[in-house]
Amino acid sequence: MKLYQLNLSPYTARVRLICYAKNLDIEFAEPPGFRTDAYKAVNPVGKIPALELDDGTILPESEVICEYLEDRFPEPPLRPADPLAAAKARLLARMVDLYVVPAMAPLFGQLQAAEKDQQIIADGINNARIAFGYLEHYIGEDGFAAGSGLCHADGALIGGLFFATSLLPLFGLAEPLAETPKLAAYWQAIQKDEIGARLIGELGEALKAAMGG
Repeated sequence: MKLYQLNLSPYTARVRLICYAKNLDIEFAEPPGFRTDAYKAVNPVGKIPALELDDGTILPESEVICEYLEDRFPEPPLRPADPLAAAKARLLARMVDLYVVPAMAPLFGQLQAAEKDQQIIADGINNARIAFGYLEHYIGEDGFAAGSGLCHADGALIGGLFFATSLLPLFGLAEPLAETPKLAAYWQAIQKDEIGARLIGELGEALKAAMGG
C-alpha cells in the first residue's frame, strides 16, 4: 500500500499515527504535484491524504483511511472498546476538522502578508478559542483523547493543536490553551507519548522547512 501525504498536513498526521502504532508496512509518498492533473489522475479529489491499496483502489479522506486501517488491521486496537469512548473519539476528531482547522486556515495567509488584516486575525483567534472550548468539554483526562490509550483521535488533535500552539502566539495569543486547563494538560501529556512526540517532531520540521528555516 502507498499513502500519498505531506508531513506538514494535519490530516495526514492522524493516518501516520495509525501506521506507526500498528507498525504497518505502508510506503509514504508525496503526491505528484499537489492538486495537479497528474495527482487528480490518481486521486480525483486532489487532496491529501489518499491511500492506494494493493489492487489500485484509492481511498481519500483521512477519517475514512483511519477507519479502514483499523478495520483491516485491528491489532493493536486504536478504537476504544467502550462505545461512549469510541463516540467521543470520533467527536473530537470531527471537532478538529469542523472548528480547529478552519479557525487556523485563514491565519496562514497572514503570516507573510505585507499588511496584516487585523479582522481576519481577530476572527481566527476568537474562532480558535471557541473550538478549544468544545474540545475542553469532551477531552479525556488520562493523557489521551478518549479512553486509556492512544486512538485515531489523538492524531487529529496532535495535528490541530500543533498548528494552534505554533501559529496563535505569532498573532498575540501567547498561551493559546490557557483558558482550557484539561486541553492544556492533554497537550503536555501527549508530547510525552513516543508516537505523539514523533508526530509533533515531524510537523515541526515540516513547518520549519515551509517557513524557510
